[in-house]
Amino acid sequence: MKIVTLERILKLGLTNFWRNRWLSLAATFVMTITLLTISIFTILNLVIQATSESVKSKIDMTVSFYDNVEEEKIQSLETALATMAVVKSTHYIDKDEALSIWQTLPIKDRTKQLVTKDSNPLPRSLQIKAYNPEDLSKVAEFFDNYKPLISRISYENNKDIIQRLINITKFIKQIGWIISLIFITISVLIILNTIRLTIFTRKDEIEIMKLVGASDFFVRIPFIIEGALYGILASILSTFLLYLAIHFISPMVSSYLGTVAFDLNLFFGLNFWRIFLLQLGAGSFIGIACSLFSAHRYLKV
Repeated sequence: MKIVTLERILKLGLTNFWRNRWLSLAATFVMTITLLTISIFTILNLVIQATSESVKSKIDMTVSFYDNVEEEKIQSLETALATMAVVKSTHYIDKDEALSIWQTLPIKDRTKQLVTKDSNPLPRSLQIKAYNPEDLSKVAEFFDNYKPLISRISYENNKDIIQRLINITKFIKQIGWIISLIFITISVLIILNTIRLTIFTRKDEIEIMKLVGASDFFVRIPFIIEGALYGILASILSTFLLYLAIHFISPMVSSYLGTVAFDLNLFFGLNFWRIFLLQLGAGSFIGIACSLFSAHRYLKV
């Protein structure tokens, strides 16, 4: 293709964009919101997954034993647990270690002093971690045969935490997809109508171009460029707005999640070009696809 022809096609595409600038701005704005919404919910899902994995890694089962249970019996149970495929690790906590843990708890000194080495009512226990926290139910079933030896099992509370995390993750994914699909639909409708209006506005000009021998490609390509412009501008605006959003909410997310190792600013910095190119690709695809559809449906060449 000659350079002159390429320049004319690009100029026509930009002219189309500018002639219907208010509709073009509306299409660009809605696509920006669409890309921003998809990006935010994707990153939010990553944060929730990181939180979920971090919490799951800390979830374990603590089995406390009565004082009259022999030490050898507890050790034999620990050995049996180690042979289970779902068990990642076990740790036996004797009374001395239980007392040390008690002393580190964030409680009043007066309360801590109630438990001493000579007067230690704290139970001995086994701390058990599974490769998958959901498999702790199988460990709980193992202890069903030893209920007379056990004073307490911490599993039930942990099971509720796991289920809540799973439910939250599913909810965020569903809401994200629904809102994203709504905005994608709005973007498509606006772009289709913008291209259609542009075609009708330039109807006479297009007929003249055909009479002087313009090819179908030459007539259609400016509208495709116009659609691509929506995606390009929207991806730039969306990435910029996403940067601002992450910059402001990252400290709040870090403060809320506490020890969960997920730095939004670091994540965005390391994945900036990937995020931008994905948004550019998605925006351009939507814009070009809508332009091709409109050109095929409304442009009789």
